[in-house]
Amino acid sequence: MTILFILLGLITIHYVYFISQVYFGLRKLTRNEKHFQFNEKLSVIIPLRDEAKNVESLCKSLKNQSLAKEFYEIIFVNDNSNDETLVNLEAHQPTNSRILNLTGSKSESARKKKALIEGIKQSKNDIIIVTDADCYHNPSWLETMTKYFDDQTAVVAGPVDFETDGKFFSAFQRIEYAGLILTGAGLIGIGKPTICSAANLAYRKKVFEEVGGFDDQLNFTSGDDDMLIQKIALETTYKINFAYDKKALIKTQPKQKPEEFLEQRKRWASKSIFYRNNSLVVTIILLFLFYISLPLQLFGGIFLNSFLLISFLISFVNKIVVEYMVMNFGANSLYDRKMLRIFFIAEILQIPYIIYSAIGGLFGNFRWKGDKVKR
Repeated sequence: MTILFILLGLITIHYVYFISQVYFGLRKLTRNEKHFQFNEKLSVIIPLRDEAKNVESLCKSLKNQSLAKEFYEIIFVNDNSNDETLVNLEAHQPTNSRILNLTGSKSESARKKKALIEGIKQSKNDIIIVTDADCYHNPSWLETMTKYFDDQTAVVAGPVDFETDGKFFSAFQRIEYAGLILTGAGLIGIGKPTICSAANLAYRKKVFEEVGGFDDQLNFTSGDDDMLIQKIALETTYKINFAYDKKALIKTQPKQKPEEFLEQRKRWASKSIFYRNNSLVVTIILLFLFYISLPLQLFGGIFLNSFLLISFLISFVNKIVVEYMVMNFGANSLYDRKMLRIFFIAEILQIPYIIYSAIGGLFGNFRWKGDKVKR
């Protein structure tokens, strides 16, 4: 039993250390914030599939960008849509945009990556910036993202927020996703880029091509964000920055149903054990062990040994403290404090969903927009 308590203690210490590093990374980002003079042009690439309902609002937010239109082009990649996506695009597209209409067979994996590859092939400019069709963009979005590029920067990741409808489920998704964004930002802040969101991501086209783009990732449905920045960090000496600025923040829609949310998180988790960085894989395994240890300690304390209840309380309280540090910092500097209203409830619900997503992701089969897709 002594050995068990030592192992549980070490797993908890590792978790506290990891989240503390995220917190210090966030503080470092805000202390060392630098804006650069930008004189390059952008190609904004947006893959769409069955997004007819979002096209008008998407195009409206793109038309309202403060960056002069001669500095960027927009490429919509309509990927085998079965609804009125193409018709709506043609009716609402900005003047500085083009539409690539992909037709033909639909593969079981990497659909979004293949659509992005086609868009990148057709792009004319030095900087690629990708986003999703269900996003709404601040008028200063493009202008702000460009300020984080200098000659030595290959990637700029941006923040993403969820719209909420006043209901608990959307509020839970908002704080949960903000936690992921802040974790990715903090890890970039300490020079360990690991995760980011493809809904708001910019990178140099020449560096994308230099590392082989998505060529070695086409067996994974997701990963057009985290696996790409990890590869650039491993294979090049370029900098990876995070645009920690409310003006760079874009908003997107939460899932409407719990099963859609879980399918998405399973898909995201599915490639984690295939990361090339072995130390990162070990870290992810240790983080998972921390989460799965929490219910095991709780039930073990109730039915086997009461000392496990004490270790559970120590682990859970430490989790709350360090995660509150991160979320409180993010709420004050990037999001808003309304997000924290359900923090303690979210802390509890986060445990079973992360365990379920991690285990479910190992099996590698998911549903996406009504179709079955592979890992």
